[in-house]
Amino acid sequence: MAEVMAISRAIDYCIDKNIRNSKVISDSRSILMAIESTEEKRRIMIEIKKKLKLTKIQLQWVKAHNGTVGNERADALSKLAASKDQIDAEFGPTKAQVRYRGKEILATKWQERWNNSEKGSWTKKFFKEVKFSRLYGDFYYNQVSTSHGVFGAHQKRLFGKERGCPCGEQLETIEHILLKCKIWGKERDDWPKRWLQKDISDLVFYSPFKKDAIDILKKLMFSRLTS
Repeated sequence: MAEVMAISRAIDYCIDKNIRNSKVISDSRSILMAIESTEEKRRIMIEIKKKLKLTKIQLQWVKAHNGTVGNERADALSKLAASKDQIDAEFGPTKAQVRYRGKEILATKWQERWNNSEKGSWTKKFFKEVKFSRLYGDFYYNQVSTSHGVFGAHQKRLFGKERGCPCGEQLETIEHILLKCKIWGKERDDWPKRWLQKDISDLVFYSPFKKDAIDILKKLMFSRLTS
């Protein structure tokens, strides 16, 4: 933005001194292109465009550090200004900076609410940190990450139904069904032994486990709907 302010001040100087037919030289090609862009919406850019329309002042690009006297002088003065204790001009945050800061604040507040919430304790095993990136769920696999589904533990919590696992286990949780239940032992026959030694939070995002877990849940739901 320093280059933009320099161009704006140079144009103002030419107007104040009635130097109508002149050129303002800059080595910032990106700024000059932004000023010419029809999509540029920043206020200072719009003001520069208005000033240029009312005068015969032209903008011209020169290569940096190429011996152009005025450009080399401007570069030396900018370095001198950067070493000053006091700031002559201060810019407000850009839209991108405002969006970034807003996102930071939202993420912090969201994380605090997530950490302090008494709900979602099971889901927190897999998602400890909140993120803005989108997750693409699956009807069956969402039951693994939320513990909401046709299994007994959720039915009891939601509807007050007393329902243990048909294998004899008192509480039918999603973890029990996938990793321990004897009824689904055949589906686990080809699993590596290390899977059964891990916590489910270490397996939930592993693609081969995910595929097998979905198969088990499909069979479980079909059995419940047809029983």
